Amino acid sequence: MLTGREEFPQPKKVTLAVDFDEAGHLHMVMNELAGIADRLPLVTQIHPTSRSSTTEDLEDAIRDLARHFTYLAHTVATRDRQAQRYPHRYTHQLRQGTTALAHAATPTGNALAALGEAVTAAGRLHHLTHSPTGPGHTDDLLHTRTVLNGHITQARTHLLAAARQLRADAHRLLTAQTPAAPSALTTLPVPAASTSPRGHGR
Repeated sequence: MLTGREEFPQPKKVTLAVDFDEAGHLHMVMNELAGIADRLPLVTQIHPTSRSSTTEDLEDAIRDLARHFTYLAHTVATRDRQAQRYPHRYTHQLRQGTTALAHAATPTGNALAALGEAVTAAGRLHHLTHSPTGPGHTDDLLHTRTVLNGHITQARTHLLAAARQLRADAHRLLTAQTPAAPSALTTLPVPAASTSPRGHGR
């Protein structure tokens, strides 16, 4: 389950510091995107009579998502400039992390586009709700509600896909940084009868 948005605090600026936790950085972005997905309204919460809550939820989600989408673009651009100026400080870990953030921009942008379509559908629902009833009015309401839910579901799917991708990329970074176990580094068998307390001849 992708939860725990507060686990990794938002960095104040992009940096190439040697001790920068790149895997933690990817987890932080992952948690933020998953958190936006979790706060999107569910189909059971979308009704013409409660449209104000839905539109406000969409407004909040779009504002937050646009900020994170901008952050992804800013991070990639900033690191590209810094890598050219300070190539000796641009580590393999940072390069892999930058690539992961750049890849996350595609599903994040797709989610933002889907929420834009959701706003259009919410506007249509608003229009129908405040229009005089007539033949087919109820069917139009139900259809528009279905369309709205479809766009929100699509946005949620894109956000969770971005979060899963970032989690996998962070795991690869951590795996690459984890030293092998001592037993895996040793090729000599342990003597059967050793007098050493540690079980080795030296």
